[in-house]
Amino acid sequence: MNSPRLLVISVDAMEDVDEARARTLPSFGRILADPARAQIQAVFPTLTYPNHTAQITGCPPAASGIFNNVQMQPGVDHPDWFWWYRLIQVPTLLDRAVDAGMKVATVQWPVTAGAPFDVVVPEIGNEDRTGGVEETMRAACSARGYELFERHRDLIVHRPKRNHGAFAAAVAADVLREDRPDVMFLHLVELDAARHKDGPRGPHVEKALRVVDGRLATILAALDETGEPERTNIVIVSDHGQLDVVQHTNLNTLLAQRGLLESDGEGHLRSWDAYVHSSGLSGQLFVSPEISAVRRRVLEDLFDEILADPQYRIRKVWTAREARDAFGLDGPFEYVIESDPGVIVGGALDRRAVVRRGDPDFGGNLGNHGHHPGAGGQPVFFATGPAFTPGADAGRHRMIDEAPTLARALGVALPDSWGQAMEELLA
Repeated sequence: MNSPRLLVISVDAMEDVDEARARTLPSFGRILADPARAQIQAVFPTLTYPNHTAQITGCPPAASGIFNNVQMQPGVDHPDWFWWYRLIQVPTLLDRAVDAGMKVATVQWPVTAGAPFDVVVPEIGNEDRTGGVEETMRAACSARGYELFERHRDLIVHRPKRNHGAFAAAVAADVLREDRPDVMFLHLVELDAARHKDGPRGPHVEKALRVVDGRLATILAALDETGEPERTNIVIVSDHGQLDVVQHTNLNTLLAQRGLLESDGEGHLRSWDAYVHSSGLSGQLFVSPEISAVRRRVLEDLFDEILADPQYRIRKVWTAREARDAFGLDGPFEYVIESDPGVIVGGALDRRAVVRRGDPDFGGNLGNHGHHPGAGGQPVFFATGPAFTPGADAGRHRMIDEAPTLARALGVALPDSWGQAMEELLA
């Protein structure tokens, strides 16, 4: 095709505060020299899978069906991720591009396993439950995608030396050189991993930005080899920021104390009338359809207690209807638990109800997300290429506005989107 191409690169957990440092790096600097830009408010919860789905659908979880990173599977230690493309309940920008005759590629983009595109090398999770990395990738990749996985398999097959960023960059470079897609979506995870491990601020963030810049160098070099950088729209996006984790409030422990769920004493679930499905720095509370009126009153009394007691640091309990109206967040749960910034709403069954940073039994990541989208550093949108106006600034926009903007850049319609194109950015 002679129309402009589109290359979308998600730098997971990149925040607006990272721009100044990123601009000093060679590959970031090439894209950020004079881009069209917007500051983006994520969908709630600020998790990777709901937001990456919003970026290709223009829809929040209430419409897309992707309301969490992982599926609700009570009692499963490591639930399955929402990684199959068939779980998305609305058409995507990628579907519209295919309908228009474009060649589409996705590399490590969340929720694209099994997608019907020319090149699909998806991000997967819990592969131990699906036969291991190789067997899972054979089922989840396109035929061409599996060839590329086989070519670079040593980067991600063997623990503990898996390098998903290097794998994604190597595959993406080969796709650009050999497959020449009209549209490619790529996901890079090093910055998110660094912020999770050591917190949202510190020298580790700058180090991770340099690593990501090296990945971009690999990708841009391949694009240059094609001779088509001038007609390629390059867009850098991110999905969420991160906050310092200051506390875990394990609400399932409180539910067990009230008799609303039962475990075997070793953290294994036996039965439940109410169950908190963690979404990091927020939670989604499921209620059994068989719950009695008496037990529902116990649950509602518990809500009053945790909201009144400052030790729990729970800010609000939203009904699903309220969350849909306020955030476009809905799903098979009945309530959404919003905590204070930095408080994980935990689903553990074998921990104390309140575990604070500094406690001997505090464990896990020092940075996390899933919080209210207004808190902390904000996601980015930078675009350069023939479809965008250099230096244009759209100000504050919603994550769901990205997909219709990208659709306009491709010249396709996205009628199911809840968002609106950022017209200020388009040439």
